[in-house]
Amino acid sequence: MEESFHFKLRGLIYEVIPEEDDTYTIFRMGDEYLQILKNKNNKWMRIDYKTDLPIVEENDEVEDIGNIIDRYLTKKQ
Repeated sequence: MEESFHFKLRGLIYEVIPEEDDTYTIFRMGDEYLQILKNKNNKWMRIDYKTDLPIVEENDEVEDIGNIIDRYLTKKQ
């Protein structure tokens, strides 16, 4: 499993913790913030905490976080 990493986005500090199946838990400023996953179409989606299902929506922050994760993983290879 991948290691966690930190990054800064829009003046806030985030931590990314890799989980299973292309799922990531995101902490923002030290607090658990959201879970995201990358679907088969390479689209980043937020996961609903109550249902554990992906939410289909346009979310610039989720896309930005996902792009940072992609760049981080590419750089590690």
